[in-house]
Amino acid sequence: MKRVGLLAPFFPPLRRVGALRPGRWAAHFEEFGWEPWVVTLASQSGDDHSLGIDPSRILSLNHLRSSSSPKADPSFGMIRAWLDARVPYDGFWPIFWWNQRSIKRWFRESAKIECLVSTGDPWSSHWMGQNVARELDIPWVADFRDPWSLSRVPLRNRSHASLAKDARREADVVRQADAMTFTSDTALQRYQKEYPAHSSRMSVIHNSAGSLDNNVKRKTHNSDESSTERIQLVFFGSFRRLSPIDPWIKLFRQVTKLAQEKRITIPKVTLRSTNESLHALDQFSWIEHELLSSVDSNQGASILEQASILLLSSHPDRDDIIPAKLWDYLPASAPILSLGSSLDVQKILHDTGQGSQFDSRKDDQLYAASQWFLDQLLGLSEKPPPLSDEWMHAISPKTMTSKLCELLDTLTKQSRQQFKEEDV
Repeated sequence: MKRVGLLAPFFPPLRRVGALRPGRWAAHFEEFGWEPWVVTLASQSGDDHSLGIDPSRILSLNHLRSSSSPKADPSFGMIRAWLDARVPYDGFWPIFWWNQRSIKRWFRESAKIECLVSTGDPWSSHWMGQNVARELDIPWVADFRDPWSLSRVPLRNRSHASLAKDARREADVVRQADAMTFTSDTALQRYQKEYPAHSSRMSVIHNSAGSLDNNVKRKTHNSDESSTERIQLVFFGSFRRLSPIDPWIKLFRQVTKLAQEKRITIPKVTLRSTNESLHALDQFSWIEHELLSSVDSNQGASILEQASILLLSSHPDRDDIIPAKLWDYLPASAPILSLGSSLDVQKILHDTGQGSQFDSRKDDQLYAASQWFLDQLLGLSEKPPPLSDEWMHAISPKTMTSKLCELLDTLTKQSRQQFKEEDV
């Protein structure tokens, strides 16, 4: 079996969105003839790395971290925030710089990998990928989970000088990587336009849904169920800088205004998210917030199936990403309401029939969203149809992993052919 190195700073059991993509790949690599060898940041939780991977095939890097983080999230706290704004790449770069010799030696002597995949952010993963691929002389795939310097909303608070240097570092990655993968068509097109000489080495591999086998069967929504249970709005994650609650506050105000104009009493609803509290909701007497203790993929299906409406959003200016939670939403029964400007999300919701997207920055669309939302609360709209078998297959982790493995097969074949030609 061929061996692939996976530089994934975030990897299960870390409970954060950045760990899902590489974790789902690793779970299916061997089905396509690739054995994963993973370099990641050590988890601060008591859980072992899961997915059934032999522990000898995982190199965990020690680092500074918060002992109280509920996500077992590698963190320097205030120290990392300071580093994030100033050091090369990001606040995780010092970890890779300090461990670079041991990482190279492990990949070369223990893993003996034939190909390498680095996934970022953190973008320092690509710096490490460059160094490993160059020293081992192997093909390298740079996976851009999110746009880097071309993003209209930087993932981290960086100084102006650091942002300018990041653009040069990114250009270096684009020039040197044997292939680059992105998670949305909009991001791909933006990078192909910026780097036309390298566009042929760029492609899209979407994120995927969680374990589809764990998804419970679709429920039949009926009037009795709606009348006896409180309506649940589920935001499968937390509201933060990159996913602000502001667009939803604007929507809820518009819904309140619309209901008053139509002399309609808004039903009581519960909004569930992983935020400890959402004081911004206190102004709405019809909304109660409830803490989601976990968004673990093993529990995700049952949580999503309890929802009446699934809420999807990112920063209004982040039009080049597809929120990873969309893929977990699609197989669920509830309709999806997206507030954003992503053409990718709009097309997926249209093609699957699983929901609608509105741009909250535009008054006419905000009004349309409030009407859509109110109709859903009052039971005046039909529920979406079951997701088709074709779509269920398309969004499965196995399907997405197969696309990456096809790319790895192509790169290693080309590398071997080049080696033979040079040898002759």
